[in-house]
Amino acid sequence: MELLMAIVIGVMFAAGTYMILRPSLIRVVMGFSLYSNAANLLLITCGGYSADWGSPFVATSAGTLMDPLPPDIILTAIVISFAVSALLLTVSYRVYLDHGTDNPEELPPDSLA
Repeated sequence: MELLMAIVIGVMFAAGTYMILRPSLIRVVMGFSLYSNAANLLLITCGGYSADWGSPFVATSAGTLMDPLPPDIILTAIVISFAVSALLLTVSYRVYLDHGTDNPEELPPDSLA
């Protein structure tokens, strides 16, 4: 099961990298979302995911209890990634409204420098 999760995590990181390198602000936001989801899956896998339990967070006996730190970190990371995604989508929308494009290569250079 760890090999399957490693492959899925690797594909998600690769897809996130591909999305970030595309010339569109919306795809950059989606790439960062893929990064954060892949990092959450990595934490679940490292925290002791077992398909025997049916859920990575529920133990059936006292001998199979998992470390409570990874689920807490994952819940915090989900909230933070949601907030960052909302902020990036808002900034992307404002850039599109102001400049009429979401392509970073077509945006005017900074005139304050």
